[in-house]
Amino acid sequence: MRNVGTGIPVELLPGIYEVRASSDSPTEKYFAWISAFILTDPRGKEPVAVVDSGWPQTPRTLLIPALASLGFDPSRVATLVNTHSHPDHIQGNTALRALTGCQIWISDADAQGLQASGENYGQAFHAHEPDRHLHSHETVDLAGRQWEVIPLPGHSAGSIGLFNHHERILICGDALQAESHDVAGLAMLPDRQAYRAMLDRVANLGVRHLIPSHPFEPLRSTHLTPETEVTRYLDSCRRNVDEFEMQVHAALHALGGSASTTALAERLCLDRGIGRPCPLAGFALSIDRSHLERVGTIRSGDPGDVWHLA
Repeated sequence: MRNVGTGIPVELLPGIYEVRASSDSPTEKYFAWISAFILTDPRGKEPVAVVDSGWPQTPRTLLIPALASLGFDPSRVATLVNTHSHPDHIQGNTALRALTGCQIWISDADAQGLQASGENYGQAFHAHEPDRHLHSHETVDLAGRQWEVIPLPGHSAGSIGLFNHHERILICGDALQAESHDVAGLAMLPDRQAYRAMLDRVANLGVRHLIPSHPFEPLRSTHLTPETEVTRYLDSCRRNVDEFEMQVHAALHALGGSASTTALAERLCLDRGIGRPCPLAGFALSIDRSHLERVGTIRSGDPGDVWHLA
């Protein structure tokens, strides 16, 4: 059961609950969602924390009902931690703060992303300031557990994870992309060099429970355990990033050496065995354009929607 958009929390580990929101409007067509996490103290002593707030409506329609089902008044939420500043993780921030009075914590490098405002799914989201800037490797106390702030750059400059050394739990947001998911089709990695280095550091943590925010291919889970499954997931992350340039070259060659962004993105998804268009694949591909030019996979200087083999 996908349990998307129900407001029913699923306990992943004692005191750690997942709440799934839709990643994109046609959810029924795609195996994808965005997860927020509710952290509670199994001893019942410390206040509640939330990791990521989802879309503008997520706090009201999903997080507050999930808290109620666990027996918590909204005022028990003390802290909201953002793993990074992409829209599906932060647009509910101000709504959750208004409903609970919680503080908002985010890495210094991604804090600027909170300045966006607008409307999504018919709900407004507002520019705001964080209450605390998190720094790499500092230790924070959340819901009765101690967590180290782990820098996980690559997907965004300031992506972070929360790592509990005692139980070897890593809540990693979108930082570990594996082979992406049905909606994107391609991993979104503006800084592939930082991503490669980050994968090596994560491999050395000895993670036993890996908790990403999306069901990334090929394992399609938001709780990877035991350690052998975590290793398999990290191997998928590394293989995907190492083979990307070769995959783009092969796809362009199959298309006669040149293609539009849409055609190339569709071909890449097809070559990966995805049997339908991925709505964000063209956007994900465009993120890598300068990288592919720099490493000599595609020709430099072409218009933005034209891709030629170098």
